[in-house]
Amino acid sequence: MLLYFEFEDKRRKAEVTWPKNDENIIVHITDAEITKALPTDLYFEIDENNKVSYITEDSKNKRLVELQFVLQKRLQELVRKL
Repeated sequence: MLLYFEFEDKRRKAEVTWPKNDENIIVHITDAEITKALPTDLYFEIDENNKVSYITEDSKNKRLVELQFVLQKRLQELVRKL
């Protein structure tokens, strides 16, 4: 599935692989500008209350933390619709 989101005042795109069972949601960043400086694969979990969460990969990297937060909010919107 393609996921569109706003990050740094630009529309961005990523590919999302939804879990089959208790696996993680995998977000593969495809935006060329982001992939130059940040990890391309980010992992998110859905708990039993359908809340999407993530583990901060590098708390010192404020740009990465912001990206994870934006993606978490966008994924949460999608989970609520399911």
